[in-house]
Amino acid sequence: MDYTIIVSATASDPAPLQYIAPYSGTALAEYFMYQGKDVLIVYDDLS
Repeated sequence: MDYTIIVSATASDPAPLQYIAPYSGTALAEYFMYQGKDVLIVYDDLS
């Protein structure tokens, strides 16, 4: 887990946090991608 970032918003979190979490994760992944790093982003249960 040395090279792992987890962005999580659970059902009990406020709606704005649930809305912004996927975008935050994507922004972080894009930053590392542009730095030339390998990136894997996984979304689970976006409903």
